[in-house]
Amino acid sequence: MWYLLFLIVFILIFFNCYSQGELREDINIATTSDRSFFIGANSNGFTIGFEKGKRIDGFRKWIYNVNFSYVKDPKEIRVENPYYNNQKRFVFGKVNSDFVLRTGIGRFKELYSIFDKNSVAIGYFWWGGVACAFLKPIYYEVVERIEIINNVKYIYISDKKFDYSIHQVSDIYGRSSFFKGIDETKLIPGITINTGIRFNFAEKYEHMKIIETGIIIDIFSKPVQIMFVEPTSISNNKNNGKFIFTSLYIAYRFGKIKFWQNATTKNPLNTEIQENENNQ
Repeated sequence: MWYLLFLIVFILIFFNCYSQGELREDINIATTSDRSFFIGANSNGFTIGFEKGKRIDGFRKWIYNVNFSYVKDPKEIRVENPYYNNQKRFVFGKVNSDFVLRTGIGRFKELYSIFDKNSVAIGYFWWGGVACAFLKPIYYEVVERIEIINNVKYIYISDKKFDYSIHQVSDIYGRSSFFKGIDETKLIPGITINTGIRFNFAEKYEHMKIIETGIIIDIFSKPVQIMFVEPTSISNNKNNGKFIFTSLYIAYRFGKIKFWQNATTKNPLNTEIQENENNQ
């Protein structure tokens, strides 16, 4: 699936580059900063975020990021109990919902600028910082007993955490409310590294319409457990988890760029050139 998404991106870039030719009239621009929003699909969930950019020169800038992800385990499969009708589907064996908040600083460098209309600006970036995993326990609606009174079936359920030694799919009526157990959420600190490539398709220079692909690496101080892992003869630890999470992603980023345009009195680059000419 991910190979197909990357292929689509590069096909779009090829056709846009092939159609280049007409020069832009607004290239006499000095940018200062930009702000953009981000929404992406990860190989293990999804991410939303915000970035502020601060220009160093015409090709480089500092970037300040904050984003928030919902992280899934590859083993997650939604099922339903075939013995009951109209119940909510659930992920059997899931013990925690994992949400990750990240913030950090890094650099962006533009490799190819938008000088032609319908062209594509291409650049790469990296940033690193701190991450924090929020682990919210999962509760299930577990069937305690069933009574039939006057040909009417009464199902008695209670909210419980998953217990592999007791619970089977047939014991679970459905998933409990998301807010059940939210006061038991645990925080696990860590660090994060994010790097990738950006393709800006915006028709106007002040706009950011970017397809972004990259990789996110999170390293936590303690193991983060999403699914229950059945103990084996090698390991009897029922709380197995991972310290390192790696995910590929593809995302859409949109925003605006702040700049001075074409006015000698407002463009610091033109002002500097004019001063040099006067001194000569």
